[in-house]
Amino acid sequence: MPSLPGMVETVLRSRLARVCLALVLIALGAWAFLPYVAYRIAPTAFVNAELLRITAPMTGRLVGDLPRKGDVIEQTRTLKLTETLVPDRRHLLELEQQRAVAVDRAELARRQIDEIATFDRELETRIEAYRAGMIERLGEQIAEAEAEKTGCLAEFRQRQDIGTRMGQLAKSGHTSQIRSAEATALQEANAARCEMAEARFRRLKVERDSMQGRVFLHDGASDVPYSQQQRDRLMLRRQELETELLQQNSRVVQLATEIAGERERLNRLGHSDVVLPAGYVVWSVSASPGSTVTEGQVILDLADCAHRFVVVDLREREFERIKAGASVTVRLVGSDDWRQGRVRQVLGSAARTDDRLLAAQIPRPTANSIIVEVEFLGSQSEAERNIFCNVGRMAEVRFERAAFGVASRVSSAWARLTGTKPQPATVGSGGE
Repeated sequence: MPSLPGMVETVLRSRLARVCLALVLIALGAWAFLPYVAYRIAPTAFVNAELLRITAPMTGRLVGDLPRKGDVIEQTRTLKLTETLVPDRRHLLELEQQRAVAVDRAELARRQIDEIATFDRELETRIEAYRAGMIERLGEQIAEAEAEKTGCLAEFRQRQDIGTRMGQLAKSGHTSQIRSAEATALQEANAARCEMAEARFRRLKVERDSMQGRVFLHDGASDVPYSQQQRDRLMLRRQELETELLQQNSRVVQLATEIAGERERLNRLGHSDVVLPAGYVVWSVSASPGSTVTEGQVILDLADCAHRFVVVDLREREFERIKAGASVTVRLVGSDDWRQGRVRQVLGSAARTDDRLLAAQIPRPTANSIIVEVEFLGSQSEAERNIFCNVGRMAEVRFERAAFGVASRVSSAWARLTGTKPQPATVGSGGE
């Protein structure tokens, strides 16, 4: 029985083994060279993204909770960016001082109104006591005048009777005419006193009726007593104080509104807010939290992960073959996954340098070369977002040749039927 080394030597020396080895080497060479035949492979490509630069809108101090480099902004949120060092609060202090003065004046007017109300009640009590006393005194005077009138009338009747008798005696000659004339004069004087008593009685009644109506008609007084005059003056003063109180209260309300507006203005001007959009990653932080910044100083750079693109360098003879909107396949160097992309724009070698703010600098096209921008289709994975969205990473981009489009579609259809994933040959990377 031949030994194992002998059998191996026999197989290797056989014609069939040499033919099979040659066929395998030819297949491997064809497989390695096929991507360059079916695709245009870019010699240089890298992932890029536009930057959103956030600068300080005012001179002040940065807040202490700035996002760190590499943080992913999951949702749109508002960030308090800076706050002023020394806010100008002079107008606010002036308004607060005016409000304090208005409050003090309103309180003083209120206290004076309360004091006037207390004194007015005391005056009212005094007036009522005075009026009651005067009415009672006039009642006594009226009673006195009525008694005097009654006595006067009795005396008048007596004098009238005496005068009648004296007249009869004078006619009969029993007395002289002088005595009869004296009796008549006394009778007339008594009648005059009775009329005076009657007039005084009526005057006192008029005064009492008027006093009951709160009008005083006795001598040495006005239509009202001194206490009532004081009440009238206090009423006028109270009206002035009530007007002053109303004005000061209105002033306090107005100043409170102005103070609230001024505080809101100071709060708005005292700090600046910035809106951090979703789908961005913090590319760089140019200032330390809590430090002092000046207006226009760069604070943050945010990379737009939602609209990444691949910058591809191709030869200029491919310019007519690369069309905007054409589909391409992209693979990041070091990854086995191929992703779909679409050509966004093509720049010739004489085009102006891109003035956009980008995370990775796009080199100026060299002679006989063009710059092609390819955008990714589909959403990015969580792992990509946590590594700066792969910005700056080298990539392999393949542009399908028109002559091999049918073969590519047949290969894709066969992969779908068999349930396998098409894997283009890994020949040609971003560094090639």
